[in-house]
Amino acid sequence: MNALGARRTLVTGAAHPLGIELVRQCLARGDRVYAACRNPARVPQLADLRAEFGGLELLAFDPADASSVADVVPVLENLTDSLDLVVLGPVEAGVHERVRDVARDAHLSTMTSTGLTEHYRRHAVAPVLLVRTLLPWLTRGDGARVLVVSSERGSLKDKQFGGDYAESASAAGLHMLVRALAHDLREERVVLCLGNASALVLRAGHVSEGEVVPTDEEHIVELADVASGLLMQCERLPRERSGAFVDWTGAERAW
Repeated sequence: MNALGARRTLVTGAAHPLGIELVRQCLARGDRVYAACRNPARVPQLADLRAEFGGLELLAFDPADASSVADVVPVLENLTDSLDLVVLGPVEAGVHERVRDVARDAHLSTMTSTGLTEHYRRHAVAPVLLVRTLLPWLTRGDGARVLVVSSERGSLKDKQFGGDYAESASAAGLHMLVRALAHDLREERVVLCLGNASALVLRAGHVSEGEVVPTDEEHIVELADVASGLLMQCERLPRERSGAFVDWTGAERAW
């Protein structure tokens, strides 16, 4: 934690229900939070959290848009000189990305080279490049940590069915890129944790990976429990296990 006081935490994907909950929990534990999404003004929950807790700065940028990231760098420089935790939350869909495009690139008969490549760029490459951009802030802290919210679709061992081409390839690629990054940043004392947030079953009105899910009372997992679990696992992950893929309960997931 920052020696000057409250932990300084950046959360991306703050327009998503899980991202909003991650922001809320970080604020509740006393962090100074920088919440990022493409258009914070369109997320009233963030304004409510700022009014309730204070200590919240809203950043408008898209991690997959290089010019957007470049524009936010001087803004972040004016807000803080270091970060103790970066949470790379659920990736927002691209400006021109449509639900039917996601469905198209899930199937062998309809997937396209352009769709697969763009999905990989947004969901695997962009998060890792953002960590590289944030290294000046991360390396000024005392053992900073990065939580990368991911999906079990990236597990080769668990891939026992067809389809989901774009999502599976992007998640697997993200895992390999984060594992390489974890090794490269060991000397900088930056720990990376891949957190599995897929297959969430939430209360009615919430969504899981962009879709409304059924509410079987016997299999409900509260969104708050998933968010707190992911944050806890990131904090507890031993330095020598940097780059591990774990779920919100702490169980290590197969690759």
